[in-house]
Amino acid sequence: MDYRPELADNNIVLSRVRLARNIKGRPFCVKDKRLASQIVKEVAVAAGRAENFKLYYLSMMTPLMRESLKEKHLVSSALIENAALGAVLINANESVSVMIHEEDVLREQCFMRGLTLNEAYKRLDYLDDELAKNIDFAFDEKLGYLTACPTNVGTGLRASVMLFLPALTESGKMAEVAREVERLGLTVRGAYGEGSKAEGNLYQVSNEVTLGVSERQVIESVEEAVLRVCDCERETLKTHYAQNMLVTENKCRRALGILENSVLLSYGEFLEYISDVKLGVSLGFFDFENPQAIDDLTITARPANLCARYARQLSERERDYYRADFVKNSIAKIRGSD
Repeated sequence: MDYRPELADNNIVLSRVRLARNIKGRPFCVKDKRLASQIVKEVAVAAGRAENFKLYYLSMMTPLMRESLKEKHLVSSALIENAALGAVLINANESVSVMIHEEDVLREQCFMRGLTLNEAYKRLDYLDDELAKNIDFAFDEKLGYLTACPTNVGTGLRASVMLFLPALTESGKMAEVAREVERLGLTVRGAYGEGSKAEGNLYQVSNEVTLGVSERQVIESVEEAVLRVCDCERETLKTHYAQNMLVTENKCRRALGILENSVLLSYGEFLEYISDVKLGVSLGFFDFENPQAIDDLTITARPANLCARYARQLSERERDYYRADFVKNSIAKIRGSD
């Protein structure tokens, strides 16, 4: 499949590959604290042979720290709900995490910018192979890897790509596109997965089927769907804003002005305005030195990450104040004016 790198500049935000694994002869949902702790130690030692990881026990973390990791996609709501037994391994640049005692005993994840599912899978496959040298995964010769939820049986692979789709959203075509993607056996959700909303015009396209297909087939099917969606977004971008380009440019430039001059900024307001700024980049109104850094802001400006940055719990008003200052300084750096 031809990869068009220009699409990764704005529409394609992030690729993620996740592997679900369990351990042969042990419960998929561990309840015993001693066994849970033993598994965490075994996984940490095995993973450490592949890469340097830092181990976090969720029971020893504050709710704020857990929420901060969730906002970064490093842990899930399900792992937080099992904080008494759950743990997570995270590498130095936070591109790889291994959740322990989530829905399955192991959930290995790798994140990479752009449409890089194949590269992310190769990196995660190496980690998975290293783990398998020391941990006997639950596996059936006919079914493949065995998981707590039947929808993950087989490869245990979930490949997803986060997309920025303002034109399809604002034109009302997103529902139609989502139905088309679902006809291909994939799904479209919000940026934080099942049950989440599409904040800031961000969506996640991922596979649903893991049984009876190979890892390569999963990745190719998601890549193909993503490129189709991006083509629809680009075509809609040309037509939807064409007749009101001055109005659109005004909206985008006003949004940038607000972000550069606000004293108080709620996260809801920030999402609305940063989406308009990103749209302005797509339409050529702005020429930022590092436009991908805008995507990072949608995570670092979230409530828990903002509190973590200032190392204390902030009131809502304090968060709005510090967010406005943080976003203002960040945009100055993105624009290259610092």
